[in-house]
Amino acid sequence: MKNDRRVSRTRRLMLDALMALIEERGYEKITVQDILDRADVGRSTFYAHFRDKDELLLSWFEHLRELFELQQQDLLAARRNGSVPGVNMVLDLFRHTAEHHKLYKAVAGRQSGEMILKYLHRYLNGLLLPVFEELSRSRREPPVPVEVTVNFLVSTLFSLMTWWLDRDMPYPAEKMEEMFRTLTRPAIEAALGTPPAEVPEAVNKNDTVGGFYRLFIDSVCCAGR
Repeated sequence: MKNDRRVSRTRRLMLDALMALIEERGYEKITVQDILDRADVGRSTFYAHFRDKDELLLSWFEHLRELFELQQQDLLAARRNGSVPGVNMVLDLFRHTAEHHKLYKAVAGRQSGEMILKYLHRYLNGLLLPVFEELSRSRREPPVPVEVTVNFLVSTLFSLMTWWLDRDMPYPAEKMEEMFRTLTRPAIEAALGTPPAEVPEAVNKNDTVGGFYRLFIDSVCCAGR
């Protein structure tokens, strides 16, 4: 346990050093030696944990990956049990971006930004694909292949997120999630071959966490079960 804490602390020191350096001089100008000097760790220690500075940067998303993996399990369980999932990956991602906007802005439009976007794009595709496969399993073959639908959703999400950051976040994360839902729900209904569903009167419009999947997924995919 003590060794685990020591490892965690060492990784945190190197990551904190990288985050500070990114804001000061930009990711591309940082060397591994810069990170070692700022974190006050040895080169062998760095390479015991990470291959290079790219892997160190991507380790920053570990807590986000853990959150999304728990949410994926919740989504799949809710679909199988016929319940309403109380999670919202899109809202959490917008909130995460808002909380760490300085970092995102520091790497946006650069090679490091492209690396992060590709990583997150691939990761979210992999998370959402089994969810949508599960949702479409009890239905006739959808007009659009599931993998195309998922790629469309993730690409649209990151395009909207880039627009949001470029304009210094003119709307709160909750409003961005709501607009994303409004824009993409008709596309999901068309892709899954489901007629537009009526919005239930009982749904609280402020319930963006539960409401997203109640309207966006549950009413679309589970109608007529």
